[in-house]
Amino acid sequence: MDPVIIMPDDVAEAVRRTPNWKSPGLDGLHHYWLKGFLVCHAVLARQFQEALDQKSLPSLFTTGITHLVPKDQDTTDPSKYRPITCLPTIYKTLTSISSARITCHLNSNQVMSRAQNGCRGGGRGTKESLVIDAVIGKVVKRNRRNLSAACIDYKKAFDSVPHTWLKRVLELYRVNCTVRNLLGQCMGQWSTILCRLGERMTAAENHIRIRRGIFQADCLSPIWFCLSLNPLSTLLEGSGRGFQLRKGGTKVTHLFYMDDLKLFASSRSHLMELLNITCDFGNSIRMELGTDKCAVLNVERGRAAKSEGIDLSMPINIKTLSEAETYRYQVIHRT
Repeated sequence: MDPVIIMPDDVAEAVRRTPNWKSPGLDGLHHYWLKGFLVCHAVLARQFQEALDQKSLPSLFTTGITHLVPKDQDTTDPSKYRPITCLPTIYKTLTSISSARITCHLNSNQVMSRAQNGCRGGGRGTKESLVIDAVIGKVVKRNRRNLSAACIDYKKAFDSVPHTWLKRVLELYRVNCTVRNLLGQCMGQWSTILCRLGERMTAAENHIRIRRGIFQADCLSPIWFCLSLNPLSTLLEGSGRGFQLRKGGTKVTHLFYMDDLKLFASSRSHLMELLNITCDFGNSIRMELGTDKCAVLNVERGRAAKSEGIDLSMPINIKTLSEAETYRYQVIHRT
């Protein structure tokens, strides 16, 4: 990746894409003011460049405020809250610039697998994955072909990916070392303050450290998370397995949308190979499968076949769907 030199135009472009009055973090600064006071862009560009060169950022900018929003009337159960984190506007501006540069590097070198439809510019969200999935289903039914497919869910994927792996994946794909060093230093400072019903639950000196997972609300987090799962796509595509829509055509091994994974194979044994690759990869980076949300479908001659759950090389069992059962695979995101 080329060296990163931050210019005032980079700051202007980063703040241009953001909503004016989105809730800020500890700095209390809305993007509206950064858009209006153009003279600040040159100052911020210089300070961001200094942060890159010095590989450090004040802890204020890496501390978020996590608002706990109740999902229902049961406010005594911690699992009934939806956490929404607000980060300092200055920090998000810096990571937005970094995200744009990293994305440019990944695109120019065709790093990201085409199976990953998350974080792809100009894409249609889950629509592309759903269209491919629907076409495969129609081909199998119309031509009475065999198909084995599996829907895979990682348990709390965004919160469980290890920081060591997040750092390592930046090295694997040759992200600029200056950017890597700054992100690594910021990662060691990631923390948040809990806030419920407008009242802070943690003292200013007792921030909750974030030791695993990505930083919620960070502009860089989505593409960084997708990059952390990209080696799995490489392993699956290199397995030689998958489903061919037509003879001599490209094999479809899997579809990704962020952490939502669907595997395709022409037989049960081939699907087992793909599942074992997926489990081995998850085990190596210490991410667990949410087996209660995983499912397998076996189709023989265009009809769903009865079969027992699949036992993998690891002590994991995945249920198999019958002809009468359904599985909700993604949703269409509307903007």
